[in-house]
Amino acid sequence: MHRANRRAQSLVPFSAILPIAIGLVGCAGSKPQAPPPPPPQPLLARIPVPPPSTLRIPIQIDLDFVREKILSNTPKPLSQQVKQKKVQLGGNIPFSPTVGVEFRHRAELENIDLTMQGDQIQAVARVGFAVGGSVLGGGMNMGLASCGEKTGEPTGAIDFTLKGYLSWGDDAKVQLRTLPWEMRWIRPCELTAFKVRLEDILDLPLVRNQVQKAITQAIQKIPEAIQVRPMAEKAWKEVVKPREVLPGVKLVVRPESLSVSPLTGNGKTVFSAIAIRARPSLTDSVVASDTVRALPPIRVEPAGDGLFHLEAQAAIPLAVVDSLMSASLSGKVFDAGGRTVRIAKAWLYGGGDRAVLGVRLVQPFEGDIFLKGRPLFDSANNTVLLSDVDFDMQTRSFLMKSADFLLHGTIKDAIAKAATVNISSYMPRLADLRIPTGDVGEMAISLQTLRPMGISLDQGRLQAWMRTDGTATFKVGAGQNQTGKASP
Repeated sequence: MHRANRRAQSLVPFSAILPIAIGLVGCAGSKPQAPPPPPPQPLLARIPVPPPSTLRIPIQIDLDFVREKILSNTPKPLSQQVKQKKVQLGGNIPFSPTVGVEFRHRAELENIDLTMQGDQIQAVARVGFAVGGSVLGGGMNMGLASCGEKTGEPTGAIDFTLKGYLSWGDDAKVQLRTLPWEMRWIRPCELTAFKVRLEDILDLPLVRNQVQKAITQAIQKIPEAIQVRPMAEKAWKEVVKPREVLPGVKLVVRPESLSVSPLTGNGKTVFSAIAIRARPSLTDSVVASDTVRALPPIRVEPAGDGLFHLEAQAAIPLAVVDSLMSASLSGKVFDAGGRTVRIAKAWLYGGGDRAVLGVRLVQPFEGDIFLKGRPLFDSANNTVLLSDVDFDMQTRSFLMKSADFLLHGTIKDAIAKAATVNISSYMPRLADLRIPTGDVGEMAISLQTLRPMGISLDQGRLQAWMRTDGTATFKVGAGQNQTGKASP
């Protein structure tokens, strides 16, 4: 009976034993089940709005240049008049006969000298006079006396001094607020035959008004001489054009307003500046509103500090980021409490308020683990790295059950330190931008080191926002070197 039972046992089908054997082998060789990855969520960083930038275009007005404009535009003669007057021959001698005399005068603007200190301008206009007189009678005129009317005779001359305050008016038009005129005889002139002084026969208020009108009109034409409005219009049209500084990356200036700084003088030179206030940035996408901006009225504002701020953006596809991190991590061996850790690849994506770093291990086991950290930009090395790194909650739970030695070592810090992305080749090179601006001139921008303002991750790319200050130079016309300085 016993032998019969053993035989019966020996006859158990092999097909019944096979599943049991496979099960035992499977238990002995089972691998820990790696935790699932956290759900990808965009990592959003608040990017501060940069303050407005100011691109200054200094203006220098040569008053000798304005003087030439005045002299060429002043009417010739400045004043011309014929007057008849009764005069007593011999001056005031009693019983001297009285005769009718025709007096002639012609006034010419000989020269004008312009100077300016601060906002006060002074114009000294020298007016020369040629005068003659003839006795009226018998239907004919008899020339009796002249002063500068005959060839070779010296003329009389008066200096008219106008003082006033020069400033910008509406839409960059120069306005002059005058003080009372001053008058001084430089070359007195007397018609001795009649004992008549020049000022007794000249209508000096009329002449003075004509001189004042001519000078004032000429000064009001200063904007035409220096082309403030046309230059501003040209500069505006050129500035609004996007400029490609890298393949696919454009500098968009986005001007908002235009102003001129107050006029101030130092001897023969008057200074001012056109200031374009803008919000420039580097971008890979340009919208229509960035390129179509009408020139607003030109305002008068203080010169300001001329700061030029630029907000830049560098974007790298996440596939490139993953490749860079994998190349950095896969070549290293990490120690976790005396145990070797090897990594096959790595990838990065957003996880809400933090970035998620996925790491695929090949030793001490095969599987994926996930770490979370705060991305930072290292401006000294142009690298993106993770700080405050810790294991994801599900990864931590997994390691406690199957590989807790990883929790007690410095493995997460070592991985975080190695998992950096050098973005030097993706950073716009902004050290020296030169932008042609048509027939206006050339714009040159020199920027300081980029400062990181925030990092963002979405499903497709890593984005880093940087900001910098620098200097902006606008060369206006040939041989001009106009510079607006900025400070950090």
